[in-house]
Amino acid sequence: MSEINIRRRIQEIESLKQYITSGVKEEAAPVVQTASLAHGISLIIPVHRGEDFMRRLIQCIERQTLDAELFEVIVVFNGEFEASEEIFKTIEKKKNYTVLYSDKGVARARNMGIEASRFQYTAFLDADDTLSDHYLEHSLQEAEPYSILLNKIYDVKNGRSDGGANHISKEILKSPTYPEGYFHVVKNLSLNGAKIIPSMMLKETLFDEGLQNGEDVVLYMKLVSEHKPVVKVNPKSSVYYRYIVAGSLSRAVSSYQFNITDRLNVLTHLQDILKLEDSREIRTLIIDRMRAQAGFMNRYLKAHPHEYPKVISQVVHLTEEYFPFERMNEDLEKRLYISYCFPPYADTSGTVLAKRIREDHRPCDVIHNNMYAVRELDLTLERIAAPFIGKQFEINTPSSFSNKEYIRMFVEKSLENLTLSKYEEIYSRALWPASHVLAFEILKSVRTIRWIAEFSDPLYKDIKNTVRNTSYYTNKEVSVVKKKTPEAYHQYLDDNLFNMTEVIPFIFADELVFTNEIQMESMIERFDDVFKNMVRQKSVIKMHPVLPPDYYHYQKHYVDLNPDTINIGYFGNFYETRNVEEIMDIAKMIEKKNLNIKLYIFTSDIKKAKSRVYADGYVDTIEVHSYLRYFEFLNALKDFDCLLINDAHTKEFHTDNPYLPSKFSDCLGSGTPIWIQYEPGSILEMISRWTSGDIFGNQLNDQNGIYENLQKISEMKK
Repeated sequence: MSEINIRRRIQEIESLKQYITSGVKEEAAPVVQTASLAHGISLIIPVHRGEDFMRRLIQCIERQTLDAELFEVIVVFNGEFEASEEIFKTIEKKKNYTVLYSDKGVARARNMGIEASRFQYTAFLDADDTLSDHYLEHSLQEAEPYSILLNKIYDVKNGRSDGGANHISKEILKSPTYPEGYFHVVKNLSLNGAKIIPSMMLKETLFDEGLQNGEDVVLYMKLVSEHKPVVKVNPKSSVYYRYIVAGSLSRAVSSYQFNITDRLNVLTHLQDILKLEDSREIRTLIIDRMRAQAGFMNRYLKAHPHEYPKVISQVVHLTEEYFPFERMNEDLEKRLYISYCFPPYADTSGTVLAKRIREDHRPCDVIHNNMYAVRELDLTLERIAAPFIGKQFEINTPSSFSNKEYIRMFVEKSLENLTLSKYEEIYSRALWPASHVLAFEILKSVRTIRWIAEFSDPLYKDIKNTVRNTSYYTNKEVSVVKKKTPEAYHQYLDDNLFNMTEVIPFIFADELVFTNEIQMESMIERFDDVFKNMVRQKSVIKMHPVLPPDYYHYQKHYVDLNPDTINIGYFGNFYETRNVEEIMDIAKMIEKKNLNIKLYIFTSDIKKAKSRVYADGYVDTIEVHSYLRYFEFLNALKDFDCLLINDAHTKEFHTDNPYLPSKFSDCLGSGTPIWIQYEPGSILEMISRWTSGDIFGNQLNDQNGIYENLQKISEMKK
């Protein structure tokens, strides 16, 4: 049995209980009781500049077949209404008419009418619309406590009715009397007209008077969420005639205020409702209405693409619960980002690209592989780039760094899913080679597309400067590439996956992105001068992006830092080229000089790190913790007195160290002082020498430098 049918049974029982008993327990909170309201319908009509429609409106009411004793008409004049009021005064008043006056605002006017209503059920009528003659009579016959009754709605344009051919009426024409769920009548549950609502619900849940429009969407989502009403479709002929005229909200002129500002106000209210809702059915309903609101924004942005930066600056922070970014960005995307690994999978390369997307501030699509088998899932990472993404394609193929068949499968499936003609640019980022492989295949299909290729690290050689070699390209494929390249470059083309995912972007990409100049020079040192100059001319150097301060407060960490000591944080794993020795050297100096400093290590292999700490006897000086999730990590960075970053040991393998740890940008954004231990000639040495103040450093294994910096840190307790 569906949720809504279960609710209907429960509410029938509640209705019987209320009939049998009266009153409430003395200690219970006061609520509006159905029994205190007379049987009948309160018809609420807000009027603002309604002089063109008043005579037609009153004639419509006078023709109602329902006994006048069973309904009341509450007219609420608001804002500019003097001309309408004069017309209204010429009509002979019936005893069931009530006239009220409110400040400008349709929500304010309706609320005043709700508070004044005397009958068990309420109906709303806009001043420029009308009702069928039997509307109130048939509605009262079918109305039920705890139920929202839906009536037919006909659109009238240029004097002609559509007979219910609009998308709202079509939704209920073939519906059973009791729809199986709210979502089956979602469009009808988004507007005031053509429904009968229990007055008790409305008196407890009023319109939000701060909304300029869209207040009906918010009200009905609140009614559904707070009261869980049954929905009933009126089997009798009760028609609400909606007149489509210039200036009505249903045909409002597109503007920044209406399409963007007002929609964001509505979306913010819907987010608040969604946060407290557990029912999957109702959450689906609310999300659908949120997507409809974002559709207004999308239509405006299509007509005014130059205003996208202004709009995105207002919505980029609205990621706490759900925001329909994908609907807002739909069909605005001109750039496709390719990253084999991408959020929600926790991977440094993918996270950096998400930060790039946020930094670029433009609508885009993203394609990536399903990395569930090799990377942890962290849904919070989606917060970084989600505001800018229209479509995010996840390709389900086995994950691999170098497997030929798996990479080909990823490329083929990606091409099947993409509509390449919509893109003007592609942006691929690799450490994972498949990103650049797919980008080149797209370039071959759409030669006019602009390609930007970014490298997180060298691909052709590993950290020990050893050549990676995996056969990928066939002789035929290599021959095809050679036909498209100058003969002077043929010597660099072969079947090696890792060679080609450097050389092909170097030759064919329109722009190359490196995180530092040493990385670029290290990767091109194997080529002749002509090739090197070609690469340099199209290259840009971009350090890893720094996230804005808000992201450092998104998710709270729960690391128990000692408030009575200087706390230094180290975040990272240990390898052959980046080992724990440097941390032990610092701990040794702290204990030797009896400094009030404590080290905190955050790493994935905590057993190995802890065993070393215990073996060396530094239990009082070093605490080892498991690695934090990304936003917890950002939050923790702010609470340390100093952050430690160590270079990898590469002198044995590289002339100059080409690696810039991405966590440097994260540390930089925290505002916490950064202590760098560098290899001579590395980019980290350059950073520590070029900057001053809160970024300082010393050479790896330099005991005097370690002591000097520990003294400096001792003086900077927050």
